[in-house]
Amino acid sequence: MSTALEDYHKQLIQYFLRDGAYNEKEMIDLLNALRDRYKLKITIKDEIRTFTNVFLPLINKHINQYGIEIKQVTSEEYENNIYFVCIQNFKPQFVKMDCSYTEKEAAVFEKLLELVITNDDKCVAPREVFEGILANDLKMTQKEFGEIMARFHRDKWIESGPDNTVILHARAILEMQSFIMDTYRDFIYNCQICTRLLIRGLICSNSSCDVHIHRSCAARYFHRLSNSTSNSTTKKTAYPCPVCKQEWNKDDVVSILKTNNVHDGNDTERSTGTIHKKQRTSKTNDHNNGINNRSIRSTHRQIRNESDDDDDDDN
Repeated sequence: MSTALEDYHKQLIQYFLRDGAYNEKEMIDLLNALRDRYKLKITIKDEIRTFTNVFLPLINKHINQYGIEIKQVTSEEYENNIYFVCIQNFKPQFVKMDCSYTEKEAAVFEKLLELVITNDDKCVAPREVFEGILANDLKMTQKEFGEIMARFHRDKWIESGPDNTVILHARAILEMQSFIMDTYRDFIYNCQICTRLLIRGLICSNSSCDVHIHRSCAARYFHRLSNSTSNSTTKKTAYPCPVCKQEWNKDDVVSILKTNNVHDGNDTERSTGTIHKKQRTSKTNDHNNGINNRSIRSTHRQIRNESDDDDDDDN
């Protein structure tokens, strides 16, 4: 099996460097476009498995030496939303992550990050961010602020939260986890199941228990409990906390088991950091987010145009 990068691997790297992150639908569309151009043997409906098991290990092997890596991550708020994110391991601060962002845009994000993480519910109204920016003597119009926030949505740094708020996108949490853990240690926690950094998640019903769990991790945990109960001769309806064993909030369990498509536990990376302080996290929110995901139709056109150029060269 070849360990060299093919042209389609290199093109995938270019797209990730340009766009930063793709959701599953965008990833499938991109792979299908590349398949048409390069005559790749990717079975329809098997695109994601091919990318994660075949393409991604080889790509990461080549780009890791440059301090970048493509990872798969699940949204904290919407456990069915899976993303593939290109992160820069050696640049934890937002202002250094991408030279395409201005200092003013970086200042807006840093204030947004502070307000989200220090808020009990781990979300913030855009109005509060704008007021915080003005309080820091940063001159900005509401129109300019709206355009910056729209860009953060498009680039998958934030996503829509409950009650017209914004929350951190999985991309922001993954790429900035070192910075967040160093700067906001008193306001964050680790997931009991996967041990990764957790900003928003589910909290044990027992007020004296410190357990917090990602919604996606809770889905797998409760799904396993549900299967073991259904296979047992003794029927039980309780879903105990993995630590204190008190029954978990039934509404949370029912919501997760009803709406979640359970994924294998290898879709996320473990955090090596240790966080000791307890945080308060919000309860579930099952409605789909309102993010304007980046359309990759322009990518399709680019691929087709490049293909046409190749044909012209051949003639």
